[in-house]
Amino acid sequence: MRHPHASNPPARRFARAFAAGLLSVVVLAGCAGPRMGPGGPPGGPGGGRPAAPALFVSPFGELFVGAPGNPWPTADWFIGADEDLDGVLVFDEFAADGRRWFDHLDADRDGRLGQAELWTYEAALRQYGGGPGGGPGGGSSGPGGGPGGGPAGLAPQTGPGGGPPGGSRAGPDGGGPPRSRPRRQQSYGLVAEAGFFNLPQPVKAADVNVDQRVTAEEWAAATQRWFLALDTDRDGRLTMAGLPETPLQRRAEARR
Repeated sequence: MRHPHASNPPARRFARAFAAGLLSVVVLAGCAGPRMGPGGPPGGPGGGRPAAPALFVSPFGELFVGAPGNPWPTADWFIGADEDLDGVLVFDEFAADGRRWFDHLDADRDGRLGQAELWTYEAALRQYGGGPGGGPGGGSSGPGGGPGGGPAGLAPQTGPGGGPPGGSRAGPDGGGPPRSRPRRQQSYGLVAEAGFFNLPQPVKAADVNVDQRVTAEEWAAATQRWFLALDTDRDGRLTMAGLPETPLQRRAEARR
């Protein structure tokens, strides 16, 4: 299911739900047993720790969570982006899905995503393992992670004089090289594993000049990069069969 952010007209939701049902029949044909999230049924093998959710993060950073027995939620994103429901995503459809998500995140409608909007988005990521010290997936930050427990993908903040927040401490005798305070690193847990590009903060990945904002121009350029990265045969079309499995999906399949 699509993370509860976006909404569609009822007629279009019905059409996409119908298409999703047809796609489920195709995907599940010939498969033995129901598809579960990583670790199988709730509780994992042998009743251990709860299984990780069947989570997919779209190229634009939208979160989708699948229910047991349904296809991996990559299909939910694909069908939602496939405007004419022909089973193929061309660049215009891909870009339109990206603009829709950008517009949803742009709460103040100023044509860019500022720090407050990025922090709001990151709050949605934390329920899947984000936050200082990490959750599932360990305590170290992935690509783009900020030192000192800052939000992944955001440049490190500095205190007065350009140093880290809170300054630093001197050596044992008050002299010598300063000693940095120990800091806990940021991890977004399953989020990086749930996407195609291993990005712990997918939206912030578009901020190429690292000014803590994502402009519409940066978003459009990132959209082109992401489409080309997925269009490996350069035919200008994406299909479900041609999309890679995410690391989280591969891990779930291996444990079935």
